Order: sequence, then C-alpha cells, then structure tokens
Amino acid sequence: MSTLSIEFYRHSLLNRGGDKMIVEYANYFSKKGYKVTLWYNIQNTVFRLNPHISLKKIPLPTKIGTILFLLFRRFTSDFIIVDIIPLALAVSIRYKPHLIYFAQDYDESYYKNSALKLLIRSMYFLCLKLFKIKTITVSKDLAKLFKDNYSADVSVVENGIHLQTFYPEPDEELLKLKGNRKAILILSRRDHRKGFDIAVKVINKLSAELRDQVEIWACGEELREDVLRLRVRNFGWVNEEKLRRLLSSADIFLYPTRHEGFPLFPLEAMACGCLVVTTKAVPYVKNRENAIVCNIERVDEIKEELELILKDENLREAIKQEGFKTAREHSIENSFKEFERLILDRYRFQFQQLSSPKDTLSNE
Repeated sequence: MSTLSIEFYRHSLLNRGGDKMIVEYANYFSKKGYKVTLWYNIQNTVFRLNPHISLKKIPLPTKIGTILFLLFRRFTSDFIIVDIIPLALAVSIRYKPHLIYFAQDYDESYYKNSALKLLIRSMYFLCLKLFKIKTITVSKDLAKLFKDNYSADVSVVENGIHLQTFYPEPDEELLKLKGNRKAILILSRRDHRKGFDIAVKVINKLSAELRDQVEIWACGEELREDVLRLRVRNFGWVNEEKLRRLLSSADIFLYPTRHEGFPLFPLEAMACGCLVVTTKAVPYVKNRENAIVCNIERVDEIKEELELILKDENLREAIKQEGFKTAREHSIENSFKEFERLILDRYRFQFQQLSSPKDTLSNE
C-alpha cells in the first residue's frame, strides 16, 4: 500500500479542545509516516505541531472564504478531514468518497438564531441523510443523535488524553502562592456553550465565609478582577506542561458547561488529581463518583454543591481517586489506534469499490 495522504481543514486553529484533537491526530498520522497537510485560515495556538506536517494557510479570508476555498479546490489527497458541517457540505459535492466528517460536537448548538439553526440542520440532512458522508463522532451520545435524526453512517472514537503528560505534579511556587486558601480553576473563555457566565455567577454567590478562603485561577482570556468578588490570578493560555502543574496545584476545576461533545479539560483535571465540578453536559461524569455533577444552568445548585465539596475533604479525596480511574480509561493511544483503523478500513473499501466492476467483467 502506498503512503496515504491526509488533509485536515480548520477555519481557525486556536487553543480549544477541538483544535487540540485535530493537532493530535495530525501529529499521530505524521509520525506514522502518512503525508499530512493541515490547512487553516486563522492560526494562534499553543499546541505543538509535528515538523513533518505541511502547514498551509487558506488564501481567502473570513469563514466564507474558507468554505469557498474547499468548494472549488481540486483535491488529490486520499482523505479530507473536516470537523464542521458547512465544510463537509462544501467538500462532499465533488469529493464525497474521500471525505471524513469528524464530528466533535453538534454544530447547531453554536447558534442562537433560529434561521441559522435551520440552515445548519438542513446541511446535516443533506450530508448525513442524503449523501451518507462517512462520519466519526467523539461520543456515543452524538452518534445516537446522528443515527436517530439522520440515519447517519457513523462510528465512534472517544477522545483521549496523554497520560504521560497529565499526571499529578504540584508546583511548589503555586502552592506557596495560594497559601491556606483553596484554588478554584476556571476556563475563562467567553463562549456561551462553555458556561463562563455561569461560573462567574456561581463564584459571586459563594458565602462571605468561603470567599475569604478561596481564590480563582483563570486559564484562557484575561479575567478582570472587578468581575469577581474574590482574588483572581490570570495565567492566560498555557501549554500542556504549565496546565499540568496548574491542575495538580488547584483544588477544584469548575466547569459549568452547557453543551459538549467529549471534552478534554475535565479528563485532564481528573488525571492531575483536581476535583471536577461540572454539569450533565459532560458524557463521562457520574455525580459523587468521579465528579460533582449538576443540572445545566442551575446556578444555585452548582453554588451549593461547590460549597459542600469545599468543606468535605473526605468526599473530595474519594471523588479524586475515582477521577484517576476515569482518566486512565481514556488514553489517547486508544483513540489513535481506533481512528487509524477506521481510516484504513475506509481506504480498503474505496479500493474494493474501484475494483468491483473489473472483477465482475472478468468473472463473466
């Protein structure tokens, strides 16, 4: 078999979990000897890319430019991998056999406008139900949604994390920094789906007694101190090594998300021994087993559970131990192998389709 060529397409390559998984798979396939090209329109990421990856900028600006580029581009690669449905539709018109739709979330959830939601739903109908585009999702829940609503040709490869990168490694300087206070780590990202606004409301509702015993560590966008009534430390967008030390030194990761595919951040927190307080949007959490799990957008409920876990050291420790087990069950090495298996199966299927008419004629 000749060396496979794979092209990944992202409009923006930033510091989100979805960006990270694209980089992870691109790095893996590159290390395995595949010819890998990663196209982007906007790039500003802390994630390291294998030097053997061909990194190329889409020449047309804006999201419309990215769609038009894929719509009219002449592809020669064995596989084209995209992870949003508008790009899947653009490629499918001429290159459906080579297309893999890597669904990391349900794209309709990105929008509040009903007309845009209907447009995205129409794209799903075309791509998944009519065109039967080969789809790989990151969670069983997402796969079920696609099968139930669109009778999709879908396989599941759950996301994983690098257990060699994420493990307990408390940082002495960070521990000195927080002193006797408990540190609550949050993702500071103004994305409605991730629940940053909920985290702010929850923290500002903490009792006066606890506010004196807690400080907030913010990863991501800078968080102004006047937004919260507690001490805030901003760490910005950090690389994996720094994130490991932050998670290992923090006491709680507060992640009141509204919508998820299969998020990495809670798994990384569990692997580092940082207790996770989150919502039912995360598919692999179980309340008071491996995390504290609340209903979505229930600010008072999340606040009460957060206060309880801050005061209950024994429960914190028990949940942390279960969190370690959950993290170990989701090694990214398993994700790599399964994703590669599906790609190779698809490649063999293409050859069978191409050779079958010839075989039929020879049999006659």
